Amino acid sequence: MHLVGARLYLRPLNFPDAPRLVALVNASASELREQAPWMKDGKITRKEQEDYLLRAVQEMNLNQALHFGIALKELDDLVGVIATHPIDWLNESATIGYWVATEFSGKGFATEATILMLEGLFMELKLRRVAVTAATDNVASNRVIEKIGFRFEGVLRQAGKVAPSRWKDLNAYALLDEEYKATRKSLFEKFLAGSYPKVKLT
Repeated sequence: MHLVGARLYLRPLNFPDAPRLVALVNASASELREQAPWMKDGKITRKEQEDYLLRAVQEMNLNQALHFGIALKELDDLVGVIATHPIDWLNESATIGYWVATEFSGKGFATEATILMLEGLFMELKLRRVAVTAATDNVASNRVIEKIGFRFEGVLRQAGKVAPSRWKDLNAYALLDEEYKATRKSLFEKFLAGSYPKVKLT
């Protein structure tokens, strides 16, 4: 599945993406280290990125999760990643996470990518509920989540590990399918220049 928006498109990650992702992650290491539990001290290696891509491709092939690259149309290249944790098909729900490289942050790309992902999860996969968490001190990520319309459900205490002995509280949010469907047109007008996402089932 490919999802095309106003400035971005989402496409499945694959093995050739390793060099680009390594470069983006390492250039954004200081910011990601504060928010991403998978970001260790030091730099991400090519082997570690390839191991992640192997898991990502396997999970997508088994219909267990989605792992999309966030690609900027202007560059035709990746600027970040948006993915689900393993999808709970029985309860028709999923939890998403995303990151955008520091060089491309503050431009609304995370917002557009999240809306595109919601379009795929709710309208194509017919999920009932999508959840997301953000560290309580991650102002930018919380702002993205809230302006899209996710409902705040509480604080998960010490639920985000950002170092071997350091944890952060996480704000928990969720959005239901009827809530998304009621606001999707206004989201497209506000954040996608009025254009409806294009979904390519390839």
